[in-house]
Amino acid sequence: MAADGQTQKRVEENKPAEEKKPAPQQKLHVINANEANKRTMKAQRRRRVFAWASFVMCVIIPAALAAVYWFHFAADRYAVETKFAVRSPSSSMPSGDLLSMMTTMSSAGSTMSDSYMLVDFIESRDLIDRLNDKVDLREIYQTDKADFLTRLPDDVTVEELQDYMGRWISVYFDTASQILTLEVQAFEPESARQVSEAILEVADDLVNEVSEQARFDSMASAEREVARIEEQLQEHRRALVAFRDERQDVDPEASAGAQIELLGQLEGDLAAARTRLNSLLNYLSDDAPTVRVLRNEIQSMERQLEEQRERLGTGSSSNVTTDPDAVGEDGTQNLTLSERLGMYEGLSVDLEFLQQAYVTSLAAREAARLEADRQQRYIASFVRPSLPEESRYPKRVQNILVFIGFAVMLWGIALMIVYVVREHST
Repeated sequence: MAADGQTQKRVEENKPAEEKKPAPQQKLHVINANEANKRTMKAQRRRRVFAWASFVMCVIIPAALAAVYWFHFAADRYAVETKFAVRSPSSSMPSGDLLSMMTTMSSAGSTMSDSYMLVDFIESRDLIDRLNDKVDLREIYQTDKADFLTRLPDDVTVEELQDYMGRWISVYFDTASQILTLEVQAFEPESARQVSEAILEVADDLVNEVSEQARFDSMASAEREVARIEEQLQEHRRALVAFRDERQDVDPEASAGAQIELLGQLEGDLAAARTRLNSLLNYLSDDAPTVRVLRNEIQSMERQLEEQRERLGTGSSSNVTTDPDAVGEDGTQNLTLSERLGMYEGLSVDLEFLQQAYVTSLAAREAARLEADRQQRYIASFVRPSLPEESRYPKRVQNILVFIGFAVMLWGIALMIVYVVREHST
């Protein structure tokens, strides 16, 4: 096989030069100016046809369909507008003093936070739950007057109803004037007013609930403190009454004063008797009847004086009775007058302190009540829901113009992207 190949190669090399065929050359086509111009015009014509066709498909036809819907099928919607504000009794014009200005600024900030809370509530599911207790939203928005795109579907969940009602209930809060504007749309004038009045009533109930809860929280602490002091005061009063009943002494301080006065009188009488005795002994003997009688009187007065002193105190700190269960022959505690007076003074001081604390707690409760009244909130509605006479929605011409504007913008962006991709691919 290798030998045959080499033989054929030598035969070809020995052929004459005229028998060898030249290799074919590639033909080049030169385009003149007319042909180039024709091709350019043809490409531009294809681009214009594509642009117009895409414009018709993306703008004209959708705009026509939208116009047919809005002018032929779209249902009229009636709107009810309500304006109200959250106010408090202290939100009046401030006076010239700094304290009133600071109080008014604090109240204004509180009403603003309550207004934001009300806006969030109107956009929440809780509003839908409360509205269902007052009006039948499904019956109102599933009416035959609604078109196929705006009618509430059957068997919707509460979450779907909330999303649906978000299209027809709008609220705006002006932070400068602190005024809330509520707009409710419905397919019938009476339905729109009914839903708007229900929302206003529910919002008023919410503000009253929040105010009442804030009032209760403010008063609860003060009421508990008053009740605690009052209970302690009653206990100390009962202890004082029991002490008086047990000692059979209404005022131990007055009794102690009387005892001291009696003791002083006895000491004076005893001193006078001793003086007379010394005088008699100067000219009488010890066995004289007068001397013996006077000595007996002096001994009686000394015993009485000793008894009175024992009633006041024992005379020694080690002999003071500290056992509250020590009972004498009369069935009462065996306490000296000084001990009873100390106990009475302790009860009196505690009672006086509790009386002052009770008065202070009553003043604090009254201050808390005034503060709670000042922080009360209420809804001041100055534009009430009224019955509309003509529909405000849908705004057909405006909606079509906006739709066309967005369609043209999207069509232009898509067309530009197509052209850019085509230029980069060629």
